[in-house]
Amino acid sequence: MKYLDLVELIVEKPAYLKAGVKRGDFGAVMSKEAIDGKWQVVFSEFYTGKDIADIMVYENDLKVHDFVPLDRYPK
Repeated sequence: MKYLDLVELIVEKPAYLKAGVKRGDFGAVMSKEAIDGKWQVVFSEFYTGKDIADIMVYENDLKVHDFVPLDRYPK
């Protein structure tokens, strides 16, 4: 994982839900390295780019993508 990677949250946890982020949401890695196994990730709305949350997420709770899969775009 590296700075600006596109990531998907693959695990739901109370802390993520409290921040407004749920499993299946996409974000971008904003840190250059992990801190205690966590990466800083900004999650934004599709189409608007409005930020939902800027939170620390465990590396194991994220999946790296090259692009957002076409079947995952909101309708």
